[in-house]
Amino acid sequence: IKGLQGDDPDYIKAMACAKHFAVHSGPEPARHTFDATPPERDFYETYLPQFEAAVREGHVGAVMGAYNAVYGTPACANPLLLTTLLRQDWGFDGHVVSDCGAIYDIFANHKYVATSEEAAADAVKAGDDLCCGTDYNSLTRAVRAGLISESQIDVAVGRLLEARLRLGLFDP
Repeated sequence: IKGLQGDDPDYIKAMACAKHFAVHSGPEPARHTFDATPPERDFYETYLPQFEAAVREGHVGAVMGAYNAVYGTPACANPLLLTTLLRQDWGFDGHVVSDCGAIYDIFANHKYVATSEEAAADAVKAGDDLCCGTDYNSLTRAVRAGLISESQIDVAVGRLLEARLRLGLFDP
């Protein structure tokens, strides 16, 4: 992480991304539908320490969610992972990106919600700032349907703009 991001006080060289958060395991063919339910001790002692170290010690700039669900909630819409652990407990201040197609999986494969609007809204509200795919195109409809507010989307957009600022992309 430090090698990628560098030690310049003003800009990072490249934004490191810790992936796939978290409990990215299970049978590979079922990764778009799999629900990982490790015992609590394994969850905290086996699956999370490397991510916590990436955040607290490495100051990683980005985290990528996984395709699978964790304890019944898809990883990219999982408040336990993205809000409670990552942001509140570990103090992560970077941005979260979904794995490619993972927001689509929330409704199409996990059947966690019924529509792309619900999936996109749940993901953003949980802390997934960027969709690798096209499912965040439905956020306008999600706002109109009252599933998410513009101010909740603004939080995600702010994190993405902060990443671009850290990379120096707005400077000449």
